[in-house]
Amino acid sequence: MIKNKKQYASVIKEVEVLKNNIRDTEEVLKKDDNASLKLQLSTFKKGLRKLSKEIEEFERLTSGELSALEFNSAKDDMNKAIISFRIASQLTQKELAEKMYIQEQQIQRYEQFDYLTAGFERILQLLEVLDVQMTLKKDFKENRESFIIDKNIWKISSEIIRRGQLIEIGQ
Repeated sequence: MIKNKKQYASVIKEVEVLKNNIRDTEEVLKKDDNASLKLQLSTFKKGLRKLSKEIEEFERLTSGELSALEFNSAKDDMNKAIISFRIASQLTQKELAEKMYIQEQQIQRYEQFDYLTAGFERILQLLEVLDVQMTLKKDFKENRESFIIDKNIWKISSEIIRRGQLIEIGQ
């Protein structure tokens, strides 16, 4: 994930290098059908796709055109969400640090490790400064059904083990 304008500029340069590498490799492959070069070309293209997606995401966040930014499930990367909220709020790391009354280097360290080193109170302060509204929700009915399924699987597995039988799945 691109976290600031300096990284953005660096990734833009990396993309240009990858495009040149792809073009050069394709030229060589026209003359020589080399398996290792094909593999290298595939690696270049994969890297280009990854970096292009990161650029697209950063540009979307910095466009100023977002009306809202939403992360809906536990599967979403909450650490990435925090950084995305900062970027979409048009705040630099320095500006965020000033609003939180901490050093810019502290924000840089937090973001370097995707806020995994930040304590709960610091995360709450950060979300407040970014004016992030958070809703916590638990669907008890859905979890109960999952538990029953897991319990039944455990009962079936226990019965199979007790009888000394072996099941092969997928046949």
